Amino acid sequence: MSGLLDKANKVAGDSEEVKPVEAKTVETKAVKTKNEDKAPTGFADSPEFQPGNGLNITALKFQIGAVVGFMITMILVFFIDTVVLFGDITLDDFFVPGVIVWWLVFNGDDLRHQEFDWKKLGITAGCFLVVTGMIAGVAIFSAASSGVTIGEVEFDGESDAIDLKLYGPKGMDYTIEVLVDGDVEYSEDGTISIDKASHDISLDEFWAGNAHNMAGQNLVEYEVKVTSNGGEDSMTFNEIMDREVDTAYVKVLEKYDNTGEDKYYLGIYVSMIVGIGQPGASFDFDNGVYTGTPPQPIESDWDATVRVLGGDKIHTYTFSADEGEGRESPSAPILGEFNFDWVSLHLNGEYLEKGDFYGSDGCYTFEITINNEYGEQLVSTDSQIRFYWDSNEAVSDTSDDQPAEEC
Repeated sequence: MSGLLDKANKVAGDSEEVKPVEAKTVETKAVKTKNEDKAPTGFADSPEFQPGNGLNITALKFQIGAVVGFMITMILVFFIDTVVLFGDITLDDFFVPGVIVWWLVFNGDDLRHQEFDWKKLGITAGCFLVVTGMIAGVAIFSAASSGVTIGEVEFDGESDAIDLKLYGPKGMDYTIEVLVDGDVEYSEDGTISIDKASHDISLDEFWAGNAHNMAGQNLVEYEVKVTSNGGEDSMTFNEIMDREVDTAYVKVLEKYDNTGEDKYYLGIYVSMIVGIGQPGASFDFDNGVYTGTPPQPIESDWDATVRVLGGDKIHTYTFSADEGEGRESPSAPILGEFNFDWVSLHLNGEYLEKGDFYGSDGCYTFEITINNEYGEQLVSTDSQIRFYWDSNEAVSDTSDDQPAEEC
């Protein structure tokens, strides 16, 4: 027993001895997972990035919008280019600006982030130019088959001419004809430069009178026709060919002061209207008011002289109208727009004083002479008005005063 106990104590002592162990460093290798190829969570959640296909939705919207806008612009520029927007500006004037704008929009997403990839910008610019050239080629081929067309006909008040704009393929020859009631009154040949041409044709070459009467019914048919090897195109321009004043009237408004029961006449306010009159119309003036049918005002050029006859003195008005705008002289203040309505022959509320024309009670004639820029001279003595100033002033009771009336 004692031997076994000694042996057990020896084993226990051996187990309490600690043997040193040499430390070793263990290397661990990172294992690449498939998930590390994915975009960071924050980018994937962005509305500009579509997970799974890598599309930038915002950039795609810019590009689709640019392509659609570019195609619409090219169609307008090359196929509907004769539409006049304002002045001399037509749709084809937006050709270069349109290409540049839609190219910038196509690259809009990069530009707004200030990411300037010059290679990408150059490639897209080249693509835009190639597509533009292809569309232009189709347009030129189509224009060559359709010939020269008329864009617009306008009246040029500065040169008293019609301003004609034509459109067609570069180098195409054409012939312009101005027809009056179907007969050729003027002819001219020309050639399209680039894609358009323009002509000023004086009214002296074909004027034959107003196109309409007062009721708007046609009197003369004005037409321009252009002929080329692609066919012919024509357009009437009656709406700008009412240039001759054939009727003019004067009306007055009596000015007076009341002192108690007495009335003293000071003069008259004088107004005039000009235009195309109704055939057979007469001057009607009753109870101090014009009651007749006034002429239809028009935009025209003329010189006028109005003389007040029948009194001790002859008062004379002289003035001119340019497209209906009346002035005593080119530098004088405007009297008014004769192409709209009645116009006062005095400025700033002034009037014709009694002492400058009145002699005694009776009939006074307002003689109107109008020299039309185009058309015949008009001399009208229709405006005849009777005044009763002396007899009215002689009676204190104003209730029986006689107002001005036609003679």
